[in-house]
Amino acid sequence: MTLQDPHQIIDHLSPTDALAILRALAREDERLAARIAQIATAQLSDVDPLEVAIDFYEELNALEVEEVWDRSGSTRHGYVEPGEAADEMIDELLEPYLAELTKYQGMAMPAQANRLCMGLLLGLYRFERESTSEFKNWEPDAPIVYAEVVVDAWKEGSPSRADTQALRSFIEDKLGDWGARLV
Repeated sequence: MTLQDPHQIIDHLSPTDALAILRALAREDERLAARIAQIATAQLSDVDPLEVAIDFYEELNALEVEEVWDRSGSTRHGYVEPGEAADEMIDELLEPYLAELTKYQGMAMPAQANRLCMGLLLGLYRFERESTSEFKNWEPDAPIVYAEVVVDAWKEGSPSRADTQALRSFIEDKLGDWGARLV
């Protein structure tokens, strides 16, 4: 058996394999575990609210009204309203972001949770204000409703008074008339 390049092997690991190997290495060597945690924290710390806003806005803007039509109507379980189908589609986009928010909160990374929350709110606000997507017509109130969902999820992380004030200031400064509803 010939020895392969370790980088080639690493490049072909599945996420599950990589996680199992990281855990095994961390169990064997506390210094290595600390270094893995340090690298992971640095990697996770890079949350840019503007990038989040752009990415989320683009995902929302890419939703197709034809998919609303495909998902709505009679099913063997009853009838699905087009608005309900549109909500489900937004839920599916938002879910990974909310999972990420919860992850930051669980890892005691409030600054990253705050920046992610701000980015999501800004993406929703831009969608309401700037998007000309036909999809938006099926749930015109969805952006502010989902902004409330984001804020509620953020609050579940028990933000500090300073974090709450920072989010409040962000909302008032950047989200115009949403401030009264979200603050």
